[in-house]
Amino acid sequence: MRNTLHRFISIPVLSLLFFFGVHSPAVSQTSASPEAKFQNALDRILSNRCLSQKNFSVKFVSLANEEVLYSVRSDALLIPASNMKLITSAVALKTLGPDYRFMTGLYSSARIQDEVLEGDLYVKGYGDPKLVTEQLWLMAQQVRNLPLKKITGDILVDDSFFDDIRRVESWKKRAGSEAYNAPLGALSLNFNTVGVHVAPSPKVNAAPIVVIEPSVDYIHLDNRATTLPPGKRGRLIVNRLPGDRFDRITVTGQISQDQARSLHYVNITQPSYYMGSTFKDFLIRAGVEVDGDVRRDAMPNHVPLLTEFYSEPLALSLRGVNKFSNNFMAEQLVKTIGGLKEGPPGTTSKGLNVIEGYLRSLGYGQEQFKVHDGSGLTRRNRLSADLLVSVLRDMFQDWSVFPEFFGSLAVMGVDGSVEDRLKRVPESQKVRVKTGTLNFTSSLSGYLQSADGERFAFSILMNDLKCSNGRVKRIQNAMIKEALKFHRAPRQEATAPAVDSSTDEQP
Repeated sequence: MRNTLHRFISIPVLSLLFFFGVHSPAVSQTSASPEAKFQNALDRILSNRCLSQKNFSVKFVSLANEEVLYSVRSDALLIPASNMKLITSAVALKTLGPDYRFMTGLYSSARIQDEVLEGDLYVKGYGDPKLVTEQLWLMAQQVRNLPLKKITGDILVDDSFFDDIRRVESWKKRAGSEAYNAPLGALSLNFNTVGVHVAPSPKVNAAPIVVIEPSVDYIHLDNRATTLPPGKRGRLIVNRLPGDRFDRITVTGQISQDQARSLHYVNITQPSYYMGSTFKDFLIRAGVEVDGDVRRDAMPNHVPLLTEFYSEPLALSLRGVNKFSNNFMAEQLVKTIGGLKEGPPGTTSKGLNVIEGYLRSLGYGQEQFKVHDGSGLTRRNRLSADLLVSVLRDMFQDWSVFPEFFGSLAVMGVDGSVEDRLKRVPESQKVRVKTGTLNFTSSLSGYLQSADGERFAFSILMNDLKCSNGRVKRIQNAMIKEALKFHRAPRQEATAPAVDSSTDEQP
C-alpha cells in the first residue's frame, strides 16, 4: 500500500492556512509522553458501554510524517454510512475536475420564424444534481431571449444519458416518500422533491392552508386534514402517491390553530415529467406560449442545439454532498462518472467500477472494501478506518483538487451536519468532517489541527451501537476534543561540542 506523503510549500489560501507546514518526526514515546496520554484518553473514551460490542474502527494519522498517533481495529470492515460520500466526492473531483459544469441542452429541428418555434423543443439532461427552481427560471429566460415568444409543438424531455433505474439496487426494496429516498434521473429538478407548506386555518374544523412549491400541473393536491382549536393536539400526515404522469400529495390528520406553519419535503416519482412540467410553466410565465404537452422521448442524433444551460461548478455542488449529506446528489455523481468514463448511459454499476478502480490505485485489494452505492444509504457497504484515512491523505497530497475537497467538508460547530456540535469549544473550527448515520451506526472522518499546529487525518467508524445517536456523538466529540488539545513534547536541542579555537600552528 502506498504510504508516501509529499511535503508542500505554503501558498496564500486563507481557508487552508492551518494545513501548511511540515513537522519533525515524532519523539519516542514513554508512559508519560503526550502520545501515550492521548492514546490512554481515547482508550478510556472507547470503553463506554455504548460500544460494548467493540465493533469500531479508529485511526488518527499525522499528515506531516505519516506517524500513526492512534489506531484500534483500523483494518476492520464496517458500515460507513455517509462517510462513503468522501470517496464519491474524491473520485468526482479527480475524474470530472473541480470546474466541471453539468449541461442541460435545448434542441430543435424546427425552424424559428418571427420568434415562433414551429415544432417541438427537446430538453436533454446530463445528470445535473443541483438544478433547482431558480436555475430553471433562468433557463426559461434564456429561451425567451433567443428571442422566442411561442412554441407550437411539445416539450420533449430526454433523460437517456442515465439508465431507467431510479433507485440503487442495494437500497431497501420499498421506497417511501422521504426526501432522502428521491429517485435518480439525468433530467431532474429540486433533488426530485417538492416542498409542502401547511398552516392551520383561521376556522376550526376547516382544511389547513397548503402551499406546494413549486405549484405546477404535475403535482395534484388532496387536502383532507382538519384544523383543531388551540390547545388540541393531532397528528398531521403528508404523503405522496404516484399517478400517471403526475404525483398526488395527500395531507391528512389534524393541525392545531396554535401550531406554527410547517414545511414537509416529499419525493416525486417521475423526474423528467416533473422537470418538464415545471419548465413549461416557467416558459409561459417568461412570456413564451407553449401549444403542446410535455412528453418523454429520446432525442434523435444530429438535432441542432438552440441553447445550453450550465450548472455551478462541481466544487460548489460538493458542499451539498458533504456538508449536508445529500444522498441524491451523491448518486447522481456516481451515474455521471460512469456515463463519462465508460460511455452512456450512466449507471450505478459503471460509476462504482470507477470508484473501485480508485481504491485499488491506493493499494487496496477487492477483499478490503465493499461498495454498493455512492451515498452510504445502503447497509451493504464495508470500509475501514485505514482506507478512509488513505483517501483523506491521498486528497491532501493532490493540490489540484484538495482545496475544493477540503472546502466541501462541514466545519465543526459552524455549518452542515455538525453545526450544533462542539459549539462552545473555541478550537472547533479547526475540525473539518463528514458525518454518517444509520440505525445503530455512526461515523465521523476528516481533518483536524492539534494545539501545536500539527495536522491529522482521522476516521471513526462505529457499528452495533447500544445507545442513542446523541450519546454516540458525545463520545466522538470527546475524542475530537482530546485531539484538539494534543501537543507534542518539545524536542531537546542537541548540545554542540565545544570548539577549540587554538591551533597547532606555531607563530
